[in-house]
Amino acid sequence: MTSSYCDSPLHQEEAGDASGHQEASGKQQRSADVSELYSTYRQDLLLHLQSMVKDRDIAEELLHDTFIRVSRMPAISAIRKPRPFLIKTARNLALDYLRQQKARPAADMEDIDTELMAADPEHLEQLIKERRLQQLKSAVAGLPPRAREALMLAKYREMPLKEVAREMEISQTMVEKHLKTALQKCRTALISESH
Repeated sequence: MTSSYCDSPLHQEEAGDASGHQEASGKQQRSADVSELYSTYRQDLLLHLQSMVKDRDIAEELLHDTFIRVSRMPAISAIRKPRPFLIKTARNLALDYLRQQKARPAADMEDIDTELMAADPEHLEQLIKERRLQQLKSAVAGLPPRAREALMLAKYREMPLKEVAREMEISQTMVEKHLKTALQKCRTALISESH
C-alpha cells in the first residue's frame, strides 16, 4: 500500500489561502521538512510499528499519527537525530494503543454461559441484543484512533464525509479508508464473537 503525505492536515492547510507570505513560507519549509522525513523514514517506522502492534492497518494509523504530531512541532529542522526521535514518537503512540487494548475487559466465557443458562426464555432475546451491543462497543473501542473517530463522526453523528474530512483535517479519501477499516474490523469482531 503506497501512502502519500499529501493527506496530512499541513498539506491541506497550504492548499488554502495563506494569510501572510512569511507565515506561508514557514509552513512550506515545515511541510518540506516533514515530507522529507516521511519519505526517508516511512518504511522503517511502519515495520517497527507493525512488529509492535501486529496489525498493518493499526500500524498505518499510528504512522499517520506520528507524522501529524511531528507536523505540529514548531521547529522540525532543529531535530538533530530524526530517526531515533521518530521511532520514539511512534513507539510511544504504539505503547499508548497497546495499553488501551489491555484496559479493555475480556469477556469470560464461563460467565456468559452461566448468564444465558440462568435466563428466562423471554429475557433471552434481550440478553442476546445486549451482548451484541457490548460486542460492538468493544469492537469500536479496539479500533485505531483515527478509524474510530471517522466512524463516530460519520455514522453516529451522521456527518457527511466532506464534513468529517474537514473535522479530522484529512482528505475525504482518507476518511473513506478509515471508515472501511472500522467497518471491516467491527464486522469481523461481531462475526467471530457469534461463532
